[in-house]
Amino acid sequence: MEKQDSLFQVQRVKRFNFSVWTVLTGTLLARTSYFMAWPFLIVFLYQDFGASAIEVGGMLAASAVVGAGTGLYSGYLSDKFGRKWVMVCGSWVASLAYTGIGLATEIWQFYILIIITGLMRPMIEAPAKAVLGDNLDDPKDRELALNIRYFLLNLGGALGPLLGITLGLSHPQNLFFIAGATYVVYGFWLLFGIERNQSFNKPDPSTLPNFTATLHVIRKDNIFVKLMIANFIMMFVYAQVESSIPQVIVRSSISDAAQIVAGLVLVNTMTIIIFQFPMLKWLEHVPLFVRTRIGMALMALAQVGFLLTPADWPIGWAIACFILSMGEVIAFPTLNVQIDRLAPPHLRGSYFGAAALYSLGFAIAPLIGGIVIESLNSNWLFGLCFILCLVMMWLYWLAERTEDSVQRDPITQT
Repeated sequence: MEKQDSLFQVQRVKRFNFSVWTVLTGTLLARTSYFMAWPFLIVFLYQDFGASAIEVGGMLAASAVVGAGTGLYSGYLSDKFGRKWVMVCGSWVASLAYTGIGLATEIWQFYILIIITGLMRPMIEAPAKAVLGDNLDDPKDRELALNIRYFLLNLGGALGPLLGITLGLSHPQNLFFIAGATYVVYGFWLLFGIERNQSFNKPDPSTLPNFTATLHVIRKDNIFVKLMIANFIMMFVYAQVESSIPQVIVRSSISDAAQIVAGLVLVNTMTIIIFQFPMLKWLEHVPLFVRTRIGMALMALAQVGFLLTPADWPIGWAIACFILSMGEVIAFPTLNVQIDRLAPPHLRGSYFGAAALYSLGFAIAPLIGGIVIESLNSNWLFGLCFILCLVMMWLYWLAERTEDSVQRDPITQT
């Protein structure tokens, strides 16, 4: 390929305007505070409130279901009315939810508040990705911006647990007060940073169908539907490292369980920080579908590692987590690029909102994972995840060969 087709050019970054930088810097701020508190949620729910694996799984599942449902509609609202106010409302809902978790004293209160956190996430994330597309005309510029955003998410994931361990490991519930305050700041940052100039032009009403018609357009997109099914499975597999694996470690009565859980988060995010852009450069000219299947193959290999790791062997958990994270480095940033290439410009928010449906994989993962852990054991869970990795690789292979009836640029190009 010609050099000018490369992602890694200074000129691409120079084309990022103030709205793009508002989203990128706000992402780092918000996600650092999120990862400072959230990894410790399962630990204190089990140790301080005696929550069972199924109870914790139920909370996280309900939260993800709410997020998937509201994501579909909030993406549509951002297409119709603009990105800014949907994101600002989401930030302030997040502030209320996280502050409430810091104050909660009963299990039923955690159920309600954790569900509310699911409400806010797609209100922020789907419009944020659409903002990047609204402000960058060149597909490669958008791909670079989406990769930078993903990098910043994980930089926040690396800094957050370190801050959490430093500030509040003995009373981790207090960390949610800081997270709540940070989302207030994030809301104001978005309020004054987005749409100051030409960043979002409200579409002509005649080009934007109503919500039901929008759903019909998305449903008829055969390639998009196949990718969503595969990505749903991918989220189910990946979510085990955030929900089920911490429960396996915590319930094994290891004295330093909280540190091991936080360490896995650190391994995951540091792997992404170190390897994301080198891997992106190495695979830059590999077609998107092939790139994603390579990542899925590594995720399958990681399940074998988890299957063979004793609960009290931190190094084994770390190695398997590293392999999973390498798969994530390759596959996850590519998902957003694929959606960006698939979406018609006037439905960009709706497509990213619909993509939140694959987070239902996150919804059922904690619940099914908790049931399998309590009813059978973790080896059954990791074996199931390995098989599912093979299924999602097959679905991507199928999608790549599906005849495309929608007018757009070929998404199999690099």
